[in-house]
Amino acid sequence: MDMFQKLEKVLKKIHLSRINNFFFIQFIFFFDVLYAQIDQSFDLYDWEILRQNESINSISEGYKYIFFATDANGILRFNKFSKNFESNLFLGQGIKSNKIKHVYFDRNTGILWIIGNRGLEFSPSREGNWNTIQLNKLSINSFENVEDLGSSSNFLWLKTSTAFIKLDHVGGTFLGLYMNPDEENIDWGDISFKNKFMFKDFLFENYFVEQGWLIGNDSAADNNGIFYDYNSLLITENGFSWIGLSNGQLLYIDDFNKTITPKTVGISVSVPLTVSIDDNLWLGGINNTQISGISSIDNSFEEINNFLEINYSGFFNADFYSSEIVNNEVWFGSDGKVVVYNKRSDFFRTLSYEKGIPSQRIEFIEYLDGKIYIASKNDLIVLDKKSKKIIDSQISNFIKKSNLSINHLDVIDNKLYLSLNGRVYIFDKEENINFEKFAFLFKEGFRINGIYGNKNSLFLSSTKGILSIEENKFIPSSLYFNNKINDILLIKNNLYIGTSGGLAIYDLDKEQLNNFYDFSFIRNIFKLEQVDEFLVLLTSTGLIKLRLSL
Repeated sequence: MDMFQKLEKVLKKIHLSRINNFFFIQFIFFFDVLYAQIDQSFDLYDWEILRQNESINSISEGYKYIFFATDANGILRFNKFSKNFESNLFLGQGIKSNKIKHVYFDRNTGILWIIGNRGLEFSPSREGNWNTIQLNKLSINSFENVEDLGSSSNFLWLKTSTAFIKLDHVGGTFLGLYMNPDEENIDWGDISFKNKFMFKDFLFENYFVEQGWLIGNDSAADNNGIFYDYNSLLITENGFSWIGLSNGQLLYIDDFNKTITPKTVGISVSVPLTVSIDDNLWLGGINNTQISGISSIDNSFEEINNFLEINYSGFFNADFYSSEIVNNEVWFGSDGKVVVYNKRSDFFRTLSYEKGIPSQRIEFIEYLDGKIYIASKNDLIVLDKKSKKIIDSQISNFIKKSNLSINHLDVIDNKLYLSLNGRVYIFDKEENINFEKFAFLFKEGFRINGIYGNKNSLFLSSTKGILSIEENKFIPSSLYFNNKINDILLIKNNLYIGTSGGLAIYDLDKEQLNNFYDFSFIRNIFKLEQVDEFLVLLTSTGLIKLRLSL
């Protein structure tokens, strides 16, 4: 392995030298190449995105990594030496496409190429500094028309349903359209099952399939008997091969031990909407596959466990909008139902109308003094934690009687804070009400739609701006471009404001906006949390880790 690593370093130097000589010329003469890097002030992996793969579309082998193109999670990278998956390459590293159909590593130049929904993209470093060429510049109408991507020793080739496209393999310059390639010895990388590939020298019956899976000629069934199509096959020279599946999983083929092992990479949630944290991050949200799931991520982000509804009788297919950790249980709110997972017994239980669960989407779940408060926008019930039985509640009766709308619900300093029709109410453990503390805001026209922070630092948000109660400061909404606030988090006197348009960072001491990040992948932030040195953002793109050292 030491010899191989030394050789790899030499090859990299040769390839980088060759690329640098040619790339300068390409940059001068061809202006259809778009350089993509989100912000030069960030390190390459400051923004990491985790989400559901949805599908593995293509596989390619590089010097150090096996690359996997996914439908929704960028490019996965498997380290051939450590045998581990490392940080994926996606929008945070400068890739433009959020759906990648093909990935190809060109050994002749050391460049990593992809075909995605935003064009042909390539990276000489195989990590950052991505460049994009729009497909219409290459006489291609859609990335769906590209059937394969490969190279010879001299050129890059794209295969479409009607023709072959010849490109310069350093800068991607269009060189011609052919009915058939005008050269031989083109390497097309992996094998696509959509091209009706049939196994000849690769017999599955010679392998032991682990985890109770069944293997067919064009699909595989998991231990629940659900079949998933093969999308791509990569046969490597070192005795290890891979098959990418239509559900985002992988089959790892070991020729030495004659085993086939299913591997799951990434989380089971496509759009995370809620997270609760103890020793793990418990994640729920929207799933874009047929099977619903909840993900648990340890605080070091090294281990991910996915809980799928097909593996538990008390689970059901649903999206999740709220959550709360109560001792050994994790509660998730869905549409008219609540799913409770017992960590100790590894058991799911579903509560619905028979327990009085509101019929609408469960937006809030909070725990206080042995009681679980479960609320939709127009209804609230209280359950006993142990018996799961409904408890008569003054708060619930008050909301129903007054026909109030619930804007926000949170537990702060052992008190229940509610914003009802824009007015703040505070209830103690005995549900005694205090509506006078913030009555002056309502009289002055402030309709509060969000309550954040703790007893020492409390923040109330409205369409006009943010009120810092303890410091008696006001942050006008114009500073964050009047975007809707979804969450607020205070870290070392910096207020991180998650909005529908991006992430605002406001310095409370200096009373000024430090930054507003509106990259395309963070324009819909639903939730903010701090986990060690990371700021965790739940967004419409996925779960995003941002290093707080910036």
